[in-house]
Amino acid sequence: MENYGFKKTEVNIAKIELNSQGDYAAVSTDDSTLFDRFSAGYKHIAELADSIPEKLNEIEKQYEGREDFAGVMEKTVAMARVNVGFSEEAVAVVDGILGAGSVRKHFRDVYEEIPNFLPDADCFISFLEQLTPIMEQLFDRKLERQEKASKARMAKYQPQDHKKPQRKGAK
Repeated sequence: MENYGFKKTEVNIAKIELNSQGDYAAVSTDDSTLFDRFSAGYKHIAELADSIPEKLNEIEKQYEGREDFAGVMEKTVAMARVNVGFSEEAVAVVDGILGAGSVRKHFRDVYEEIPNFLPDADCFISFLEQLTPIMEQLFDRKLERQEKASKARMAKYQPQDHKKPQRKGAK
């Protein structure tokens, strides 16, 4: 009986340090969905953040003229819900990009002091501004590795391998 097997397939894993305590997110540029998840997630969070002022203005208009305690409280709760909705969605998006618990890891110091902390829009914008150059660097390295691998594969094939077959008797 003959045995056959695969060589181990190389998959590059990068660790993105999320805080000063050494917590990290592991990602791979060999994951064909990583760049799409990052770019779509970044765009989604930016759109959500851009929509907040409009939603808050609508609430302001809705409660215009209601200066009584109940009206002020209802307006405040409605505005808070907009911000909470954004933050919950942003946590899901970031965790979808970097893995479950990434937001908690990044804000670990805060969660240790305030266990039910929910980062606001400014926290997420800052986070994404720091993450973007890291992702760009990862993908630049991926492109460099692909280029080197392609050249190495092509070096195996010499020009004589591609000559037209000669006819017998032809000089």
